[in-house]
Amino acid sequence: MPEGQRMSAVLADLLGHDLPRTQGLAEALTARLRGLVAGGALAPGTMLPSSRRLADDLGVSRNTVTAAFGQLAAEGYLVVRQGCRPVVAPGTGLAGPVPGRPPAGAAAMPRLSAWAAALPPAPASATLRPFRTGFGDPREFPHAAWARCLRDAARRSPAGPPAANAPALQAGLRDHLAAQRGVRAEPDRVVILPTARAALTLVAALVLDPGDPAWIEEPGYPGIREALAAAGARVVPVPVDAHGLTLPRDSPVPKLVVVTPSHQFPTGCLMPVARRRDLLRAADAAGALILEDDYDGEFHFDGAPVPALQALTGADRAIYAGTFAKATSPAVRVGYMVVPRPLLPVALAAQRHLGLTAAPQVQEALALFLGRGLYRAHLRRTRRLYRERRDHLVAALRKTCGDRIAVEAPAGGLQVLARLRDGTADAAAAARAGARGLDVLALSRLHAGPPGDAAGLLLGFAAWRPAELTEAVARLDAALRDA
Repeated sequence: MPEGQRMSAVLADLLGHDLPRTQGLAEALTARLRGLVAGGALAPGTMLPSSRRLADDLGVSRNTVTAAFGQLAAEGYLVVRQGCRPVVAPGTGLAGPVPGRPPAGAAAMPRLSAWAAALPPAPASATLRPFRTGFGDPREFPHAAWARCLRDAARRSPAGPPAANAPALQAGLRDHLAAQRGVRAEPDRVVILPTARAALTLVAALVLDPGDPAWIEEPGYPGIREALAAAGARVVPVPVDAHGLTLPRDSPVPKLVVVTPSHQFPTGCLMPVARRRDLLRAADAAGALILEDDYDGEFHFDGAPVPALQALTGADRAIYAGTFAKATSPAVRVGYMVVPRPLLPVALAAQRHLGLTAAPQVQEALALFLGRGLYRAHLRRTRRLYRERRDHLVAALRKTCGDRIAVEAPAGGLQVLARLRDGTADAAAAARAGARGLDVLALSRLHAGPPGDAAGLLLGFAAWRPAELTEAVARLDAALRDA
């Protein structure tokens, strides 16, 4: 058998005879040839069959093969000359190093930054296990209604480039936040973001230079500390008391203050109006900006919620940030923030420069979800459900392990802080709970500095029904008694 004919038969077998016989045949052939070259099955210098021969063996048109060869030549995978068979280009494919050993002559990977080297490992599993914090129950979300909003949004897609911030969602959010949180803003000041964390990333990029002091709550959410450290800030942990962030006299004057005043994470305490006004006055005197992270402010169960910091200030000192993720579905990770007018032009420029935009179709679907009253109805229903689950968990903890923990029902939020009574090391208790299939946060792990005598377990409750919480409490009790 001539060499070209033999090569064509071998290549046809490698490519497979199941190429789609629909639109996109040339693209499919191109992708498979590219994979053979990049994966090393076709080594550099290998001469391929002619387009006519390969087309005959594959049962496709010659134009299809010619188009694939031409595309791969344009990408640098093949060398194609008039009147000659294509040749796999030099420098393509795999060199085939020994597994676990870099190729000869390869330089070492660059040294990680200090920030990257200190990062905790990403969670190995996305499984939602009992007591994981920060999640509502995805089973309670009106998926069918949300799907209709997505379909309707797709049909209404504009012909031109989509806006980074959908005007319909900006207007809907402005109305919702004014009614629910007292936030005052024109629609164009509402910046839509792909996640809640993006608000912190954007604000840090706007106002922080390396070494600038930024106050955070102590204890507090580790993600805030990590994001500010990544921005090069001098992170200053400020103690929290029963009323939230304190106002220390001996700390560096901050350029940014990040707080969770509605339900402080992790203690759950509510910052009263008087403390909020003190914080605003301190920020005004320091020339600092406040980022109010209202991550689960939609879920306040006892009494009327305190207005947002942004609603209390007459100066442009507070940025209000929130998210749809807690109240809707983990898949709807859209966040937002209300930006002071003087910062708006540069915030919009930075948003585009950093690529911090949410999917346009999801923005339009959320605007429909708000405008049709679906979000408001869902919130009313889940507030009632989650309050019942909070009460059930607190009662179950007191009944089952009240001799080992002390727990109070928080006024709002999606988690309960259970403080250990007997001096048990909370990190060890959390590890034993993890061995029993629970996802528990140790309070000591949420301190930037030494935790002192703080020992407690943070327990999420919103994503589990009462019977599931009862069973999880039994497992937690067994873990506590294993000590």
